Amino acid sequence: MTTRAHLLTGEPILFAPDRAARPHAFVGAEQDAQRCPFCPGHEADTPPPLVVVGDPWRVRVVPNKYPPVEGAEVIIESPRHDGATFDEEAMRVIVDRYRAHDDAAFTSIFKNHGPEAGASREHAHSQLVPVPFVPPRVAREIEAFEKASECPMCRVLDTHRRENLIIRETNSFAWLAPSASWMAYQQWIVPKQHANTFVDANVSELAELLGTASSKMLTLGRSYNWMFLNFPRAPKAHWYVDLFPRLTTIAGFELSTGTFVEIMDPAATARRLK
Repeated sequence: MTTRAHLLTGEPILFAPDRAARPHAFVGAEQDAQRCPFCPGHEADTPPPLVVVGDPWRVRVVPNKYPPVEGAEVIIESPRHDGATFDEEAMRVIVDRYRAHDDAAFTSIFKNHGPEAGASREHAHSQLVPVPFVPPRVAREIEAFEKASECPMCRVLDTHRRENLIIRETNSFAWLAPSASWMAYQQWIVPKQHANTFVDANVSELAELLGTASSKMLTLGRSYNWMFLNFPRAPKAHWYVDLFPRLTTIAGFELSTGTFVEIMDPAATARRLK
């Protein structure tokens, strides 16, 4: 595993050739449906666990067998293979594992569910990847927060209420359809209290919203992603969760320009997911 720089921009690119051996590394590869390494009874198929919750276990954290960088982890959210609803216990483990990597420049936490979202296993799981640099997307968003005279994410809550783009609110969060979405049925879960990371978040409410949003996305298609955008060394930044089902293809225009063409009106997204 090495980090190289883009020949023109200098942006980091991770090289991890061993990941070519993981299931579904290439389009068209078949997955072994007979034996799931994340199911109870198959614990020997994964590296020794870092965390085990419960006996019998309810949540397990194991080192990633095909890590993109050293220290990558897989959070097995449930012993159930059929994708049990994401719950508070799994969310607490994610927060604890994030704290365990507070020396990383950035810790990516995300979920790939379904083949179109990049999942190599069907069993419910999410991932944590600590990286030794601040990724380009995160750096751009930090720069935007630091340049703003007031927090743009705090303003988003009021503007999206006025535009009827709030899907649901709890005491601590707003689940909304961003007015400038770049993926079909894209959503954000935004904390109402300004904070740059989720370490002090209302875990119960967050887990319930993530579980509901995930279930809603599965009514639209079989694959989705969600990802936490934390900004640990940027106090002016405002963390959030980015979520979207994988219904459309990222094609040549998007890849060549970095500009996305959105085909779904955010107002329709909000109506559909309410």
